[in-house]
Amino acid sequence: MMIRETVLRFIEKKASLEEQKEVLAWIESSEENRMEFARLKNLSVAMDIMAIEYKGRSNRVKRILSWSVKVAAVLVAAVSIFLSGKYVQECNWRETAGGQFTEITAPYGEVLHFNLPDGSKVILNSGSTLKFSKLFNDRERDVYLEGEGYFEVVKDEKHFNVVYPIESPMFKLSVLGTTFNISSYPDNKNVVTTLYDGSIEIEDLNTRENFKLQPHYQHIYEKNTGMSTVEPFAETYRWTDKYVVAKGEDISTFTERLEKIFNVNIIIDNDLVGNCSYSGALYGGSLQQILDNMTYVSPIKYSIKDSGKTIIIESK
Repeated sequence: MMIRETVLRFIEKKASLEEQKEVLAWIESSEENRMEFARLKNLSVAMDIMAIEYKGRSNRVKRILSWSVKVAAVLVAAVSIFLSGKYVQECNWRETAGGQFTEITAPYGEVLHFNLPDGSKVILNSGSTLKFSKLFNDRERDVYLEGEGYFEVVKDEKHFNVVYPIESPMFKLSVLGTTFNISSYPDNKNVVTTLYDGSIEIEDLNTRENFKLQPHYQHIYEKNTGMSTVEPFAETYRWTDKYVVAKGEDISTFTERLEKIFNVNIIIDNDLVGNCSYSGALYGGSLQQILDNMTYVSPIKYSIKDSGKTIIIESK
């Protein structure tokens, strides 16, 4: 059997090239090894999220905040599970009315991978839309985003600009070449721009205020207050790597993301449940596996209606 320490070095991205080859060959050799790798990976995740954040909304909420403390234990016990979201390599582009723009949409329950005409890589999350002009890579490199997208921009003398959201533009991001993520779903409380590599400049289209980001910083815009902040982040697990990550989110916000990922309608019939906040990371998993984990560590139960299209969450 592969030495456990070698596998853990691989998971932590500290393994040598030779060790990486050995671990990959070991993973592919049997289903048992793949399951053991997933178990060790989830163990690594669990150790990283032991510092769980809480934000009790009332004294009554405090009695159920202990749910989050148990999340790590569930992750340790998790078996090999993968996101059911559909990944595709080729996309059919659609022209908008008038033929001036090309538009692509990732339906709920799917994630799309594609390259723009300049070679820049885009991963479009469920329920998101990206639009760009016929002039893209000619005189400009402008795209318009609604929802969430991960970008690896090819360096070029022409600036790569992202305007978001599409319907009510609030921000314009400009780069020459870099790697970043934008989350701007209309129903989210915040608009979050995260920089992984390079540098970006964000312009608030309403106030004309500019924000310059360096790697490992993110710009957070709170829709309710209109306030913008720039702060460092220590995110290790990305949705693009098949992780479902919650960072201080309340249950209602987390389930809104699950709705997009799995194309379902989730109804929470108890505000006490919906207001509980927790942090955690799950490596993939079907919707039922995620819900089962939630019921294991918390006083909730769920029922499935309409042939799996509607989920009801309530207190036990």
